[in-house]
Amino acid sequence: MKAPLKWLKKYVDIDVDVKSFSDAMTMSGTKVEGYEEVGEDISNVVIGKITSITPHPDADKLIITKIDTGSSEVQIVTGAKNVSIGDIIPVALHGSTLPGGIKIKKGKLRGEVSEGMLCSAKELGIDEKYVDIESRDGILLLRGEYTLGDDVRKALLLNDYIVEFELTSNRPDCQSIIGLAHEVSATLNKDVKLPESDFREIDKAIEYEVKVLDKDLCPRFIIREIKDIEIKPSPYFMQRCLIESGIRPINNIVDITNFVMLEYGQPLHAYDASKLSTKEFVIKRASDNDSFYTLDDLERKLDSEMLMITDGQKNIGIAGVMGGQNSDVSDTTTHIVLESANFNADNIRHTSKKLNLRTEASARFEKGIDLSRAEEAINRACHLIDYYGYGKVLSGKKDTLENEIEVKTVVVSIDRINKLLGEKLSPEKMSEILSKLKFKTEIQGNNLSIEVPEFRLDIDMEADIVEEIARLYGYNNILSQNIVGELTSGVKTEDRIFEDHIKDAMMSNGLTEVLTYSFVSPTSLEKIGENLSNAVKLINPLGEETSVMRTSLVPAMLEILSRNLSRKVDFFSGFEVGNIFSNPDAPVQKRAIVAGVYGKEEDFFTMKSRLEGVLDYIGIESRSYQPFSENELYHPMRCAQISSGDEQIGFIGEVHPLIAEKFDIKKRVYLFTLDFDIISGIRTKLKLYKQVPKFPAIKRDIALVVSEEIAVGSIENLIISKGNSLIEKVELFDIYMGDQVPKGKKSVAYGITYRALDRTLTDEEINLVQSKILTHLADELGAHLREI
Repeated sequence: MKAPLKWLKKYVDIDVDVKSFSDAMTMSGTKVEGYEEVGEDISNVVIGKITSITPHPDADKLIITKIDTGSSEVQIVTGAKNVSIGDIIPVALHGSTLPGGIKIKKGKLRGEVSEGMLCSAKELGIDEKYVDIESRDGILLLRGEYTLGDDVRKALLLNDYIVEFELTSNRPDCQSIIGLAHEVSATLNKDVKLPESDFREIDKAIEYEVKVLDKDLCPRFIIREIKDIEIKPSPYFMQRCLIESGIRPINNIVDITNFVMLEYGQPLHAYDASKLSTKEFVIKRASDNDSFYTLDDLERKLDSEMLMITDGQKNIGIAGVMGGQNSDVSDTTTHIVLESANFNADNIRHTSKKLNLRTEASARFEKGIDLSRAEEAINRACHLIDYYGYGKVLSGKKDTLENEIEVKTVVVSIDRINKLLGEKLSPEKMSEILSKLKFKTEIQGNNLSIEVPEFRLDIDMEADIVEEIARLYGYNNILSQNIVGELTSGVKTEDRIFEDHIKDAMMSNGLTEVLTYSFVSPTSLEKIGENLSNAVKLINPLGEETSVMRTSLVPAMLEILSRNLSRKVDFFSGFEVGNIFSNPDAPVQKRAIVAGVYGKEEDFFTMKSRLEGVLDYIGIESRSYQPFSENELYHPMRCAQISSGDEQIGFIGEVHPLIAEKFDIKKRVYLFTLDFDIISGIRTKLKLYKQVPKFPAIKRDIALVVSEEIAVGSIENLIISKGNSLIEKVELFDIYMGDQVPKGKKSVAYGITYRALDRTLTDEEINLVQSKILTHLADELGAHLREI
């Protein structure tokens, strides 16, 4: 939050320089991110008045002005078109400096002496969006009472520091000048001078009523009625405070609501009473598919979760977010109803996100505001309206608060506080520190009973109190102590060791690890046919793209493949080991594995080869592959279920073209998925080493013609089972379907390695075994040797 130092000084005496102030605030827990000096580059610029204007004799677009600077009259040549005699303007005299290192010197323009320059807002470092339209394209025209010759920095309040505080989300009270003033008071040991909030009421009573239909979403709603409103510019000090806080001044009434919002952290809203249909405010939920035009002139689509302010007949504001175009305060407004309310923080946050509309008001409501602030803020606004004579406040108010605001009390152990701090503070010292922060304390034996100020919504427990004492006592004052206790080194769990083993296996087989977010878009899960009813949904997501927890690793892998393809990457192979989440009856978290690949040389069998290497590496000795057409993620004719014994451990295959299309993938991509928990339970943990064979191996190749329907895994299993223990390895090295084989058939070629452990095999032995294998292949699978 940005806070003008001059504004803070109105409520607390800051008698140190800005650097010391920033350091002290940071050390006490209210971190200052930085500060900037307003107008630091401006010198010798004064307030002047135009006394005469004459045309330039040699330039049609220039004029010669005479300027009264209080002590002298100077001549300045300018091309400005928005000035006239009598205007009060900022004048940069000879020898002056302006922001950006600009230096002004006396000189001549087309033969006429010019002793300085008339300044625009931009030339003084003032953003033009904050000035009147008549001053945006020319010289800054000053309205109000000014003394000629005064330094413009002093006259225009350009001699200030803007301090930017880095606030944490648990300190909504500090999103206000008063909240920051309390922190400054405690840090510098100064008293807080709260702003005046008394005001006069006329005899006529308020005529409006309030009805809240959903009190959980609106625990308090206050209105006051003000007549005889005169719309005009707000006081210059108020405008500067708003500008330096990043808010554009509009008119006195709107500026007061914004000024008080920044001052107290409580948003207010003013309604033009002449635009209201009834004399009743009804606060209720919107209807689905309603539309509403907000103050920014945009149509907003509403739903039944959004809370609306209505006048009994029409919507006039989105509660806690933004008012409506149909009830805004304008130059013709003479009668207003002023609102100060408290809304449910979660509801405002959700509404703001759904509408993609975050305002100064919603930013405060969504963090929580204490109930007492509503009355304090509306009283302060009424005081300012009355003090400046902008309107007359009718007597009475309408307030929906039914019960007294409860005072929160926390009881803490004195010994416990000292133990956590590592200090020996007396109860009196603790009470003194807490009193600076507006806590009321009572010593009760070895305990402190602490009454928490209503604006400190973040204080709930002992740890909160300890933190408050520590930061005000000073972390730098707490002596360092050596660690006491036994130090132990961390040990990886068995699952973590196995996970590292899997990653090593993947990388050893040409796969690169990727890491993706656990929070995903529901759309990405729907693309692969996931059931979202079982998904774990976030209560407060960052956005729709991260609103559910992933039930599968596949969508993220497909998005990575798609991204690489879109960037013309010819080949990619990756894997991820991560958590997936579901909530069928109760939340479930489990580990999963996915790998994906595409490339010119990649197909089902190269992917299977990688998988085989991984399974070998991690100790899954027995596995089989069965065609599987019921997994919608994969091509029905290019998918296999992976099993080990009776356990199904995953799937491998080509991604279904329709699924690939949803991810904008136009090439064939291949995946395999594995169940981490199952393979962890069935893996062989003990590695057995075999002696290097003493006798040579003999390799024979066979090419078989077999039906397209027969899986190559079935052929391999049959060859091994009939090999009389003499087969060491079976390797598929070719599959062919085409004109050289009958229709409906395919040619599969294997390299079979034979070896005996106790002798050198003879051709006769191998021929006998191979003949037996071919007989069984023919009888059981209808396979026969391919004729060349």
